[in-house]
This record gives sequence, C-alpha cells and structure tokens, in this order.
Amino acid sequence: MSAWRCGGLALGLATAGCAPERPAAPHVVRIWCQQGQEAENQAMRAMAAAFNEAHAAQNVAAQITFFPDFQYTEKVSIAAAARDLPDVLALDGPTVAQFVEAGLLRPIAGWFSAEELADFAPTIRAQGTLAGELYALGAFDSAMVLYYDREKLAHAGVEPPAAGRGWTWDEFLAACARLKAAGLDPVSLHMDESGDEWYTYAFSPVIWSAGGRLISEDGRHVEGVLNSPENAAALRRWQETFARDFAARAPIDPNPFGHGQTALDWSGHWMVRSHLEAKGDRLGAMPLPSLGTQTVAACGSWCWGLAQTARDPDRAALWLRWVTDPVHGIQPIVAANGAVPARASAYPLFPEYAEPPFRLFRELQETAGRPRPRTPVYPTLTQHFAAALRDAARGADPQECLDRAAAQVQRRLDRQGGTP
Repeated sequence: MSAWRCGGLALGLATAGCAPERPAAPHVVRIWCQQGQEAENQAMRAMAAAFNEAHAAQNVAAQITFFPDFQYTEKVSIAAAARDLPDVLALDGPTVAQFVEAGLLRPIAGWFSAEELADFAPTIRAQGTLAGELYALGAFDSAMVLYYDREKLAHAGVEPPAAGRGWTWDEFLAACARLKAAGLDPVSLHMDESGDEWYTYAFSPVIWSAGGRLISEDGRHVEGVLNSPENAAALRRWQETFARDFAARAPIDPNPFGHGQTALDWSGHWMVRSHLEAKGDRLGAMPLPSLGTQTVAACGSWCWGLAQTARDPDRAALWLRWVTDPVHGIQPIVAANGAVPARASAYPLFPEYAEPPFRLFRELQETAGRPRPRTPVYPTLTQHFAAALRDAARGADPQECLDRAAAQVQRRLDRQGGTP
C-alpha cells in the first residue's frame, strides 16, 4: 500500500495539500552492441524488455544502442576519448585485447561462480581471457567446417571420411583432383569476401594444423613466427588449390555450393540451415583438412564486456548474467542468428545439436576450437595476414608475402612496446 506524506507524517488517508511519494527513477544500464541481422536486433530488444520486467523491483533498466559493425570500434574509441562509454559493451572476440590494453574493460569473473564459468565453452572463455584475467563472455560461438554434397562426391568416386574425422591435406587435394576430373568444380573458399577478417578466421587453421603460429606466445614477436619457413610451406600447400584450379580466385556467386556449382564448401555454421534447405540428406560436413596430426577449428564471435567506467558495476553485471543465461539470453539469440550455443547447459534447448551436421559444431568447439590471437595489435595483424593470403592466392611467393606481413606487424608491435 502506498504511503502518503504530509508534514513529515505518514497518514492512511489523503489530506489536502499532500502528494503521493514518487518512485525513484530506475538506474539505467547503458548498453552498446553491434547491429546484426534484423532477427538478432529484434531478439536483443525482446531480451532487454524481458530484463527490464524481471528487474523492475530492483529499479534497474537496460537501454540498448545499436551501431553498424563497421562503425563500432570507431564509436567506442570516440566515446572513450570523451569519457562517455556505456556501462556494457559488445565486442568481437579478437578485439578483446585491444580494449583491455586501452584500459576500457574490467575483469568480470567475480560476477560468476566457478560452476557457471565451467559451463561456458573453453573457446568462449579463452577468447575473453588476457594475462589470466577474464574480461568478456559471449552467448554464442562459431565453427568452421568443410561441407560436402554426397551425390557429387559419389559421382566422382570420392569417399568422405568417417564421422567426426577430416581429410589430411593430401586427401583433400586428391579428392579435389578426382572431382575436377569428373567435370565438377571442387571447392568454394569464398575469396570474394572483401573484409580482412574472413581470411584470418577461415584460413588460420591451415597454419595452426601444421603446428605454426601467427604471433609468438608472449605476444611480442611476429618476425620469425608469422613468416617462418614452416608457415610459408603450409601456405604453399594451400596455394595449390588455386594453382590447380580447384577453387576460384575471384568468384562471382557468394554461395556456389548452395547453388550446386561446387562439391565442397569451406564455410561456417551460418550456412548450415541454408545448405540443409537446398540439399537435405545430401549434405555432409567434416572438420577442415589438416596439414598435421591435429584437427584445429576456427571459433569465436561477439561477446560482452563491462566498461571500466561503469557507474554501478554490480547493476551492469546483471545484464552480463542475463544475456549469457541459457534461457534468458542464449536461447533467443541463437534461435535468431543460428550460431553455436556458448554454454553446455544451453544445448538441451537445441535438440538439433544431438544429430549431424550440428553435432559436429559442438564437438569442434569442445575439442578443437582455437581463438584467434589475443593481441592489442590484432587489427594490424589481420589486415596484413589477409593481404598475404590474397597475394598468395594470385600466385605470389608465400614466403615473400609473409615476410612483408611480418615486417608491417612487427613495426606496430615495436611502436606499442610489445604489450601482450
């Protein structure tokens, strides 16, 4: 029952000249995130509305602002300079180190129990961790696979590997050769992508599977690491897919596999529903081909961090917990964007992950996923590594391509003091 105040006394009845006590304005948690596909945006708005309803008694309300992906980092930099950051930030996994090095994020492990943290995929914990501190957690992950059309492989006499196993690189090239001899276009590598990040995300596993690295373990050197002879040798093997006309250097169709033009598709989880719709039982998926003895999968995606300048970190952390909760956060966003759930306890909400091809995404996440390098100079690294890959695909010498990339990235590291 509302109390009425008059002359400092609380009365049960209204009295002339008295006014009802006004409820305090809610504490607004300011949230910035990337503007994704419209289904994602709608899911985020619905999540915020549900959060506000659930936290009304605590007088906390979420306020979300969306920015296009290509403007996001610039907007954050401008806001940081103006000391006007929001309380909570969405950020792409590879940029976590950049935000941490700039002093923009605070550690967040204290707002989650050890059991809760263990429920997150190792890949998700790894991409948000720097120097032993957890700064970001995501609601979803990603996965790269090699899709195949069973009928096209059978037409060429190519046998796919056993479930859960990928081809060696020699087996992959041999399969491409048989497909080519049968009059089929072997594989789509999506070299039409204009952004740098596709190349680093999609093809780092070629380097990793051969035992190579893009940057030293301490994050201070790329000279002799990125451009090692072993990495150059790995890229020469990758280069064969173009030299032998197994993959198009400049494709026009962004979805040649889905349109029946290629037999194999080097792509990610985001294509699985479209490919299933186009191919049904003909669709298969395997891990990416490996140049060594280990299967390595690309992973990582957008995640959430808490700004160092958050006005009330405890209240802001309520949003972090909500948006990464299996029911309140993961279920709606994964239903909207088709990504890979970030927590083991969320998988029962998506029965399709018990069966192939979805099951492979979870297996790779749990056993073979590797985040992209966690370094403050990641934007420079991905820019120049992508340039090296583009040049190598056109026939340039991989060692020279990697030498140029390493020189550019090392200069940036040296200017930055090599901060890991």
